[in-house]
Amino acid sequence: MRGDSPLLAGVDIGSTHCKALLCDASGAVVARAQRRTPRGDDGHTHPAGDLVAAGLGVLADCVRSAGRVPDAVGLTGMAEAGVPLDADGQPLGPVQAWSDPAPGPYARQLGRTFGAAALHGRTGVLPSGKVPLAKWCAMAGRSAAALARMRTWAGAVDLVGHALTGRAGTDATFAQRTMAWDPSGRCWIPELLAEAGLGAERMPLVCRPGEPVGRVTPQGAAATGLRAGTPVVVAGHDHLVGAWAAGVRGAGRVADSMGTAEAVLTVSGDVPDAVAAGREGMSWGRHADGEHWITLAGMQGSGALVEWFCDRFLGLTGAPGPERYAAFARLAESLPAAPTGLVVEPYLFGRSSPAPLPEARLAVHGAGPEHGLAHLARALLEGAAHHARWMTDTQAALTGLAPSAVTLLGGSTRSRAWTALKAAVSPWPVLLCAEPEAPGLGAAAWAGAALGLDPADVVAPCEPLVPDPAVADAQRTFHETSFLPHVTAARTAPAPGTTEPSIPYRKENPS
Repeated sequence: MRGDSPLLAGVDIGSTHCKALLCDASGAVVARAQRRTPRGDDGHTHPAGDLVAAGLGVLADCVRSAGRVPDAVGLTGMAEAGVPLDADGQPLGPVQAWSDPAPGPYARQLGRTFGAAALHGRTGVLPSGKVPLAKWCAMAGRSAAALARMRTWAGAVDLVGHALTGRAGTDATFAQRTMAWDPSGRCWIPELLAEAGLGAERMPLVCRPGEPVGRVTPQGAAATGLRAGTPVVVAGHDHLVGAWAAGVRGAGRVADSMGTAEAVLTVSGDVPDAVAAGREGMSWGRHADGEHWITLAGMQGSGALVEWFCDRFLGLTGAPGPERYAAFARLAESLPAAPTGLVVEPYLFGRSSPAPLPEARLAVHGAGPEHGLAHLARALLEGAAHHARWMTDTQAALTGLAPSAVTLLGGSTRSRAWTALKAAVSPWPVLLCAEPEAPGLGAAAWAGAALGLDPADVVAPCEPLVPDPAVADAQRTFHETSFLPHVTAARTAPAPGTTEPSIPYRKENPS
């Protein structure tokens, strides 16, 4: 890389790790760093100061490693997690994780008030406890005084951007996850914000794709080794930004983003069918470029299945990640590639989509005395792979777009046994993104837009995965004859009269 070539930084604030990379304008990576994402003792918060320190620290680690400072910084990461800021820009408590179930009753009340389908048709997301609007309603219900101190909201990624620039701003792909943003009109929805006693003036600035939220302050420069004045771009939701980096940009392209949680998204040129998507528990909205549209399906417990197994069966709680994953891989790869015969419903935290079933839980069918830990480890990967195909097939039916390719990306792609299973299970061509930190690369690409560079010039290399025909035939047959019949079996309906009582949360705007 030439010394005068622009250097771009991408930072990914994830649920499990904060990661950063530095690359040149072509996407060639010259430095990487990673730190564990801090989490509170309750498991549903992130200490705000520690989260900022991890995000800035991983960026500083990259700068030291490269011996050069980047010319622009892009930020990506998890959606829905966030914290209110006061008039001085200070966090009013810890960052509330997207996984926090406490706001759930408020989300359900929003669904009763406006209609869940109507909310989904307007905002692209279905009511759930993870959406920030439900979090704001919960704040209003707990304490009007606390809500009065909120001057703006900062998502987890926005909080790091604020620490670098002193400005609170975000991207439309984050705004559209709040359930208070109109993706079609590109604006906040006053009547929804009013449910929490808020107005658009107390929401963060929503920047256009590639538009800097601000520039690095002297304080931000001192904390990271950056130059003051360096532009900072909030690139958006990690699943979408990573998909963009992996070349999933045009209609009919599909990304399977594999991490602690897993997301499958299909790109389209037109607004998706909101009614059909909502029925299957899928969200919709703008892609990272702000022009294309995406239909998004998620599974909360994907990589979390591996973490659960390592904790519960291998006794590796607290062990370093590489040690945990290597131990799991040894088990999963010790068996032949043929189906284990076990059917795993991979729902640690319920099923979001397709066929939403919140009460669904992890289930293993067909276990006998001949099965051991290796079979269970591999069957967990099988279950997740079969569910990802189900999400992909459902999106193809909803959009009318047969996938031209399914691109695998994310940290879990390091598991070769898992990616091989994905290729075997899928009837569509499967590509493996060779860049393990595609969201970080995508964030760096969008940072380049602040320098006049074209983000489309950065594309992570991908390689085709071609499964053994016999294994593929066996896995695809298993999908149709065993997996789908189990996960689509009729469930008992909730007893009548079990709906929750209304929760008083409406407050006068305290500002």
